[in-house]
Parts: sequence; structure tokens; C-alpha cells
Amino acid sequence: MNNKTYALHKSATKSALPARLNDRVSGSLIALCLVSVSTVVSAEQDPAKLPDTTIIANRTATPLSQVGSSVSVLDVDFLSEAGIRSLDQALKFVPGVTSDSVGGQKGSSSDLYIRGLRTTHTHMVVDGMRISDTNSGLVLSKQFLGSSNLSGLSRVEILRGPQGALYGGDSIGGVLGLYSKKGEGDHSGSVHVEAGSFNTWSSSIAAQGSSESLSYSISLGHDLTDNDLPHNSFEMKSYSIRLDYELNNRLRMGLTLRGADSTYEGPQTGPFYSGPDDSDFRYNLTTLFAEHQINDIWSSKLTLGIFDQESEFVSRAPTPPFGAPGDSFYDPGSQPPTISYANDESLTKYGAYWDNTIKWNSQHTTIAGLVYEKSDYLFTDSFGGNDNRERKQKGLYTNHIWNVTDQWNVSGGLRWEDYSDDGSNGFNDGVFTWRLASAYSLDKTDTTFRGSLGHGFRIPNSSELNGNPTFGIAANSDLDPVESLGWDLGIEQAFCDGQYTLAVTYFGNRLENAIISTGSQYTNTPGTSETSGIEASAEANFLNERLNIALTYTWLDRSLVDIPENTAGLRIYGRISERIQAGLTVSYLDQRSYGGNSLPSYYIVNLYGNYKINDNVSLNLRAENLLDKNYEYYNGFGSAYPGRGRGIFGGVTIEW
Repeated sequence: MNNKTYALHKSATKSALPARLNDRVSGSLIALCLVSVSTVVSAEQDPAKLPDTTIIANRTATPLSQVGSSVSVLDVDFLSEAGIRSLDQALKFVPGVTSDSVGGQKGSSSDLYIRGLRTTHTHMVVDGMRISDTNSGLVLSKQFLGSSNLSGLSRVEILRGPQGALYGGDSIGGVLGLYSKKGEGDHSGSVHVEAGSFNTWSSSIAAQGSSESLSYSISLGHDLTDNDLPHNSFEMKSYSIRLDYELNNRLRMGLTLRGADSTYEGPQTGPFYSGPDDSDFRYNLTTLFAEHQINDIWSSKLTLGIFDQESEFVSRAPTPPFGAPGDSFYDPGSQPPTISYANDESLTKYGAYWDNTIKWNSQHTTIAGLVYEKSDYLFTDSFGGNDNRERKQKGLYTNHIWNVTDQWNVSGGLRWEDYSDDGSNGFNDGVFTWRLASAYSLDKTDTTFRGSLGHGFRIPNSSELNGNPTFGIAANSDLDPVESLGWDLGIEQAFCDGQYTLAVTYFGNRLENAIISTGSQYTNTPGTSETSGIEASAEANFLNERLNIALTYTWLDRSLVDIPENTAGLRIYGRISERIQAGLTVSYLDQRSYGGNSLPSYYIVNLYGNYKINDNVSLNLRAENLLDKNYEYYNGFGSAYPGRGRGIFGGVTIEW
């Protein structure tokens, strides 16, 4: 069976397209296939050069063979050719994942839900550095998701289900991993400029290349839009840099820099008015790594990172009218809006990660490491609120992969993490976690069975432990960690040498000590809470692989958040000629009750096309919300947040 599909999305099934589609032309291929992962790749091989691998499933580059855990891999180059350049947009077509903009417009903070669990239950890691934080709470994570683009990345990976043994806290729903692009080959570059509806302008410049020992990849971007609501502009400047240096054939070092500075103007909706510069958000991430192939069986990698982010929020209220129309003293409220509330939230995080891979033989591989993190969190607001807290965590983990036979793979992991907070209302304790996963393939029938069972946890954050006296929320130093036991069982079936594929996974997760707000205090809920559902995907190829159709569907039987019970995505890709590609996407969300108010179901249709003029110049055109559907992402606190209407965007890319 062939395993060489190059699609926007690859997940844990063996389905694949013939190798002739593995050229640049297939970059827009909108297909969903599932992949499973097993044997470890040598540390000397760069994951960016190995499309048939996953990194996130085992904390090291692993070929697409047999891993029981559900994992999806998104290739950023292919996403870009389809006009998808934001992180939250890229995640919309991953099974089991719901990604929604809270404000409904470009640049607004975003939520990420995996298998019916919220953003606080998701572990996020960039280039080996955890950027989600058990200390700070929700706001910073939501703004990072909403302000992040795909510039400078090579891949996005999503590992679903509890992954505490591999990644520690916050990994109850799953893990989101972002990986920077490594430079390779001759020196080259590109410039992309795009314009369109809502006074939207986007530009980026990139350069990359390598010599005998040094490689580099650099990208700069600028995005600007007014969106389609009053007082709702968004502007972001971003950068990404990666440098790699090979001292010899066994030792290489590297540096990654990634950051963004964005301003989002809240829309004028409902009874509330947000004026200019409503929300400012910035982040900077720096990682240093050294990777050493110590001997034929043992490779070691040390990663050091600093992650700094800050959010400034200002809520403004209009000046009320004075008097009545016709009165000489009448004032319609024309004065500039006054500040009704403001806050400043910042996080500085330091991390050190030592990962080791020992490949004993063709059957046994052990991955083990040490983790140390320190975070400094600060929150202040205009009502006198102040929260300044430091959290340290250290841990060790191990994961063993056993290839029992060529068809049967088993893996298991253990982890211990210890947390210590300063102050009286902190968390000072340790947590033990574990996981098991297995996959079995029947080559004669192109069938793969997979399953996993694992423990996850979430440590109470600073807001939950310390409360907020300004809003009458009392501290609670007795909070216990949220703990979970999750499982999934799946079957993946390919037909006609991979021309048609079908994958179905049934999953469940049982949580204890779920943390909720009573209005006056955060507390652990008694008993257990459950999530469960089904993830499914199907793919078919027609007309000598010139037409590809892929479908994903998620059904949530139980969810801990008010997200849709049913979500679905359809992708159609057509390769009209060697120069012309076109595609269509449809995303569907069932009715739900975001913000406590019932919202109807909706579907959004996007259309895109690419025309390659020559080897250096290409044009792109896309239509978002082609049918101009009226829909709302969120409705709460008296404010409705509709999504953007129909938008037409066109651009040009010049490569050299």
C-alpha cells in the first residue's frame, strides 16, 4: 500500500495517492487522509524533509506506520496554495476539532475545542517549547490562536486524546504542535501580495537556503483589514526566523525566532461599544536547540526557550445623550467614548527540555527526557485587581515503542510532574500520568485497527486559585487538579490501492474534579463528567487522480462545552491542467448555544483557484463565504458577533 499522500491534512490512516501527485502541483490538494505512526527516525534526519512522518505522536520524528493515538498532520505549503494562512482557519477541517473566532471577524481571539473540551484542556507547543501555560488561564491562549498565522511554519500537527504521559498538564483534549520551516537547497525567496474585500491587504516576503553547514529560513508578514462591522479593524505584523548549523554529521544546533504584534478593534454590537485600539496583543518566542547523535543507537536533544506575551484590553462606553432634540443644550453624545474598563495581562515563560531517543534494535525504541518550566504571570485592571504569581514545574517522562511484528505495534509511557507556586493560594504537588496505544494492520485487506488509553490532567490556574476580589470571586487554595481517563478505538480501511479510504474512530473521556465557577468562587465539581463521540473521514480519487473529494464528520454525544453536536467539512480539489488548480470547501456547524443563547446551524462555502503563469509567477483568487450566509459565532452578554460576509480576494506570488 502506498503511503505518500500530499494533502492539506494527513491523519492516522494508511490511505494514499500515487506518487505522481507528490509534486508542487498537488500543493492545493484538499484531501483528508488518516495516518498512523511508529518506528523512530534518526536524529540526523530533518522532519521537514520527511513528509511521511509525525513529530508530535512520540516527541520525535516517526514514520507513518502504526501508532494507536489519533494524529493529524497539516502541510503548510499546501494550505497556503489553497489560500489558508491563519491557524484557526487551518484547524477547521481536522476531525474532532472545532476552531471558532469569538468575535466572528479576522483577528478576534479564538477558541480551540478538541473532542468536546475547551482551550484550557489543550497543550500547545511551538518548536519544542510549550506556549500554553498552566499558570495564566485562558485569555492569552485565545489571543495567540486568533493572532497566529502560518508564516514560517512547515507543518501543524494535532494529537487527539489525553496525552499527559508525553506532554504533561493541559493535554486532556489533545496537543497542538507548530514546527518552523528549515531552509534547504539553493538560495531562494518569494513575495506575496494580496488585496480584497473589507479593505483587506496582506503582504509577505520570505527567503531560505543552505550551504554546506548553515541553513536559514526567514519570513516577514503584514496583514490589515477593516472587516465588515463598524469599528472592527485588525492589523498584525509578524516575523519568523530559523537558523540551523551542522558542526559535523552527528551534531547540529539551531535557533528559532517567532513573534507578532497585533491590534484588534472590537466591533460595535449590541449595547456595548468598543472604541479604537480595543485589544493589543504581542508575543515573542525564542528557542535554542542542540541535537547530538551520540552513537548508533542514542540521540539526544536539548531545547531552551523563552516565551513572552502581553495583552492590553480596553473597553469603552459612549457618552450618553443629554437633553432632548430641539433643546438649546442638547448633546447627542458626540464626545469620545470613555474608558469603562481596562486590563493588562502578561506572561514570561522559561523552558528547558532534554529529550533522548534510544533505538535498541528494530523492535524496541525508548524515548525519555526531563522538563523544567518557570512562568511569571501578571494581571492588573482599572478596578484595582492585581495578580502576580510565579509557577515552577519539573518532570521526567519515558515512552517505549515495541514493534511486536511488522503489523503489530504497541507503545506505553509514564510521566511525573511536580508543581510549585509562590504565595499562599498556590498549587504545590505532583501528578503521575500514563498512556497505552496499539495499532494492528492487515496488509491483505488494507485494514488498520488502532486504539489508545491514557490519563490526562489540568492544574488549577492563577485566576482559579486566587479569584478576583474586584468581581467578588473568592480565592480557593484547596482546588484539586482536573484528571481524566480517555480512550479511543478506530478502524481505517483503504480500497483499490488507496484510491478510496474510510476511517472511523469512537472516543470517550471521563473527567474528575472538573473546575467550574459558582459565581463567587471556583470549585471542583463532585462526581465525574464525560465526553464522547465519533470522528470520521472519507476520501475518493477520480479521473486519474485529477479530482479528489474528501469529507470529515464529527459527532459529539457528550461535550463539556456548548459546541455543536455535529460538524462536517467537505473539500473538493480539481487539477484542471499543470498550470491551473481549483477547489471548493464547505464547512458545517450544527446549532449550538454559545454564550448561553441558542444559535442556528450554518454552512460556509469557500472557492479558490490558482494559475501558474510561469515558473516564477502565479496568481490566486478566492471567495470566502461565497453564498454570503448570515451567521453568528457567539452571542452573549447582550452582544452578537456575526461572521464576515462574502469576500473576494486576489493576489500574486513571485518566486526566485
